[in-house]
Amino acid sequence: MMTFIKKHKLITVAALAYIITLIISPEIFINAIKQNGAFLLEMLEILPPIMVISSLISVWVPNDVIIKGFGNTSGIKGKLFSILIGAFSAGPIYAGFPVAKTLYDKGASVGNVVIILSAWAVVKVPMYLVETSFLGAAFANTRYLLTIPLIIFLGYLMQRFVKREDIPVSELDRKITEIYDQLPQRHCGACGYTDCHEFAKAVNEGEADMSECKILSRSSDKPGNRPLDT
Repeated sequence: MMTFIKKHKLITVAALAYIITLIISPEIFINAIKQNGAFLLEMLEILPPIMVISSLISVWVPNDVIIKGFGNTSGIKGKLFSILIGAFSAGPIYAGFPVAKTLYDKGASVGNVVIILSAWAVVKVPMYLVETSFLGAAFANTRYLLTIPLIIFLGYLMQRFVKREDIPVSELDRKITEIYDQLPQRHCGACGYTDCHEFAKAVNEGEADMSECKILSRSSDKPGNRPLDT
């Protein structure tokens, strides 16, 4: 029991808060349960399509495309693409996290992931239309002109001070990354997988062997890399 509490402190605190609320004010407790139920139903409507989109990106879009468009060397072009992804997105901000995680796993920089999520939260096109209708075009235009440069600046700041190695990863992700780092990362597909990252996953799961990488095999077959006959 104590182990569960230590591992799930937030859940424990929330459960205690609900119990205390039930004792003090059953009405507030019932309203909270109703609101949570409505929120869960909304998530069930929104998250499945988002998860499908994330899966399709993971399977169909090669890593080198993501690295070129959103990686550390993508420059201002990557920042602008990230703004556009966030601006033309649909759904609440929590729907952006699966997409952002998928892009990050496939090579997007920390800065561009931050820009995508920030734009998703505050500069979406539907939001602009609502603001224009209720608060006027002058207000909406001014807010967007001030917000977008700040989001890009935040992305540069995060990319400067937060590195991939600073972000905790699961043991599974760490093992896959270690295998991936040993591969040539040319994403040629000669091994039968879409890219080197998918091949690294297969090697980690025991479905493939490093010797199936054609580029590594050719490198090891070079005269200078062969073991000397004794």
